[in-house]
Amino acid sequence: MQQPEPFLLRQLILPFYIPSFLWAAGAGAILPILPLYIRSLGANLSLTGVAMAMFASGTLIGNIPSGIAISRFGQRRTMIAAILAEIAFAAAASVVRTPYQLMPLLFGLGVTHTLFFIARLSSLRELVPRQRRGRALSILGGETRLGSSIGPVLGGFAADIFGLRAPVVMLCVFSLLASFFVVAFVPTTPAVPRDVPGRAGTLGRMFTVLHEQRRVFATAGFAVLTLKLVREGRKVFFPLWGDFIGMSSSAIGLLFGIAHIAELALFYPAGTIMDRWGRKKTAIPCLLLFALGFLLLPLARTPLLFGLIALVVSVGNGIGAGINMTLSTDMAPEGRAVEFLAVWSTITDMGGAASPLVIGFVSAALSLTAAAPVVGLVGLSGVAIMAFTVKETLHGSPATGET
Repeated sequence: MQQPEPFLLRQLILPFYIPSFLWAAGAGAILPILPLYIRSLGANLSLTGVAMAMFASGTLIGNIPSGIAISRFGQRRTMIAAILAEIAFAAAASVVRTPYQLMPLLFGLGVTHTLFFIARLSSLRELVPRQRRGRALSILGGETRLGSSIGPVLGGFAADIFGLRAPVVMLCVFSLLASFFVVAFVPTTPAVPRDVPGRAGTLGRMFTVLHEQRRVFATAGFAVLTLKLVREGRKVFFPLWGDFIGMSSSAIGLLFGIAHIAELALFYPAGTIMDRWGRKKTAIPCLLLFALGFLLLPLARTPLLFGLIALVVSVGNGIGAGINMTLSTDMAPEGRAVEFLAVWSTITDMGGAASPLVIGFVSAALSLTAAAPVVGLVGLSGVAIMAFTVKETLHGSPATGET
């Protein structure tokens, strides 16, 4: 009997890693200048906030339609459709004249973002053996971080030279390049038989998965929700804190750039740890360092102390590269993986969506100094849940029945 060929990580370079880098670089080019672009179209501050929320809303709401689309059309076709739709939305967004024309396009970009993410993740789940997923997905997380680092630099230069529409055009160009690799190299994964075809069947399976895996969602899902909350909280809170202690914008940017290097240096070691010693060996330290960073932040009244805390949090984020994707693919049950990933993403994305609201509410009701420990306590709750209620999935999970 012929033995199957061993899986090699380099098999993922052309179909997944390169297009993911390009995809992240394109998104990175537009997101930092997006508020300025919206303002240039005539929006006031409140309307700019609403328009900015459209992308996040599309990302959150797109999870369930993603499950339906992937179940009906498969991962490869969904990835291709998502990236082609992104090209169309980006091209249209580059020529709009009012913020009201831009808002539905931003919502559409959010939906296509989720479509591509879940289709790619479910495809990788079927292609990558469990014992290699930690490294495979941590590299994917590192590629995304690298693209997200380079994109804003390129987008900023393009905006300075050619105007605020240029980064939107860059998103279109990067997506077009990524689409070539997706169309040419993404393999077609085997179809999974479905007992009930169509939209109603997919939605029914999602509710079944939600019921059957309710303990997984209430424990591991909630722990990852807290991780997303503190991750997004860092993006919102740390620039505000730097301004609060009197740092200039350039100093804050430099600090984040240095801290980001630590993240990029750690993503592959994080994947190795996940595959050798278990997923929890990175998830718990990741959450713990985030929590400690926020709890200690009120003590950081100088740029040096703030920089040290930012570095600690960045180390935590680097250790946690790919942990969300790895846990979710490990825990997804056979035959219903797509539906599980759609429900998982819906639940965990609520953490990222809630983070600015939590920080804004606590800061307004109490103070900016009081908001940091609140976010830190949320992180500690995630540590406790991950440590005491989530079972290790490296060698199998009750949710999947795999061993």
